[in-house]
Amino acid sequence: MTAPAATITLTCPAKVNLALSVGAPQPPRGYHPLASWMVAVTFGDSLTVEALSSDGSSTITSHFDLAFAPDAPVPAVVDWPLEKDLAFRAHAAMQNLAQRPLPMNLTLRKRIPAGAGLGGGSSNAAATIVALDSVFNLNTPYDKLIALASTLGSDVGFLVAALLGSPSALVTGLGEHVEPLPMNSRKPIYLVLVLPPFGCPTGPVYQAFDGAVRSTPALVDEPRVRALAQQSPLPAAGPFNDLQEPAFLVRPALRELHHDLQSKLKQPIHVTGSGSTLYLIAPSAMTSKALARRITALTKLPAIATRTLSPHPRKKSQ
Repeated sequence: MTAPAATITLTCPAKVNLALSVGAPQPPRGYHPLASWMVAVTFGDSLTVEALSSDGSSTITSHFDLAFAPDAPVPAVVDWPLEKDLAFRAHAAMQNLAQRPLPMNLTLRKRIPAGAGLGGGSSNAAATIVALDSVFNLNTPYDKLIALASTLGSDVGFLVAALLGSPSALVTGLGEHVEPLPMNSRKPIYLVLVLPPFGCPTGPVYQAFDGAVRSTPALVDEPRVRALAQQSPLPAAGPFNDLQEPAFLVRPALRELHHDLQSKLKQPIHVTGSGSTLYLIAPSAMTSKALARRITALTKLPAIATRTLSPHPRKKSQ
């Protein structure tokens, strides 16, 4: 007899780097240390995990239903192999951690474009980790979840923390050190995300960064990141990103779009992560929506009005 299934639905939030300082690559793998103030926002994908259980008389296999949502701002298809998907890899990692099968049905509807610097795949992995821990009642310690997440990518640990109630954090090392930053005394940060019709490949952007700083090895400036995170309200010109210029070198069209928008809007425009998403800080929800409409009218590109998530308790399975 099959036991009742536990099901949970989560939003996989996009992340924005409000500050990103990158260091020189470290041996032996050449990974770049960083210090980043990351925030999770309301715009994101939708993920549902249904736990499957049985009396043990038959083998239950997991099923993955991955697709872009009909309302995705940039229409696309999932054209990569399942085994390359971060949600799939997160499920395998959680089974390894639990040392037993975790059979489930996973349904993912993506809205975050691929290669956008918004951590879409990383957020899918983070939500898979949190959902599996919940529906199978694994009760994995927080530090173990963060450590596991960090093996999947430099943004995944933060996004696990965001889903567990800490949507603002200082992320250091290779992404494995996640220090929640209190948001209780800060009003939401309103942003407008501008989505170009192209992505930025992360590898070439880091290679461009390495080429640009070859004469003077880059150092991580954690104090500068912390100083910005302490400013409230956040100045529109405050965010900074060491990967912005390398992203422009890799995608000259991104530089042109950035220059054009900044000239027409007369306010600072920023790049998140390794690109290609541009964003700006707005003073209010109403202003962010008006700016999004204006940007779409000017560029014919999707512009998303969003805000930082509020701290919240961990979601429970139903």
